[in-house]
Amino acid sequence: MKTTILATLALSALLFISCNSGSSNKNNAASNNEMEQMQSGTQHDEMGHMEAGDQHNEMDYMTSGEAHEEHAMLNVKGKCEMCKDRIEKAANGVEGVSFASWEIEKQVLHLNYDPDKTSADAIAQAIAAVGHDTDKYKADQATYDALPSCCKYRD
Repeated sequence: MKTTILATLALSALLFISCNSGSSNKNNAASNNEMEQMQSGTQHDEMGHMEAGDQHNEMDYMTSGEAHEEHAMLNVKGKCEMCKDRIEKAANGVEGVSFASWEIEKQVLHLNYDPDKTSADAIAQAIAAVGHDTDKYKADQATYDALPSCCKYRD
């Protein structure tokens, strides 16, 4: 019994050390992104484009995209994981979008897109077309009514 407990503790310690050693590429990438963010500092304007001075680590929401891609944040209404899937699928369905991630708690969609192929405005229209309101575009009532009951966010 003691041998089993000691072996379990040793294995747990080894896993903990290896996960937190910084040898992981993911950990290194996150640390590098945090350093870049602290050095450059970015902030979003009212359309969701980045400007100098933001306190958030926007690099967390970005993938390894092209240099000419833009990052935007859109406020999108929704309530559940089904909403998340629908919103991200609609955004990713727009040509030029390389990354889309919607935060349920904050109701914010983070995206990377090629401004030569699309715009934040076009992406917002695509999201409204599947039943989710954005700051600029509202889903039509028939589309909203067709959403599952767990996805109804209007009062």
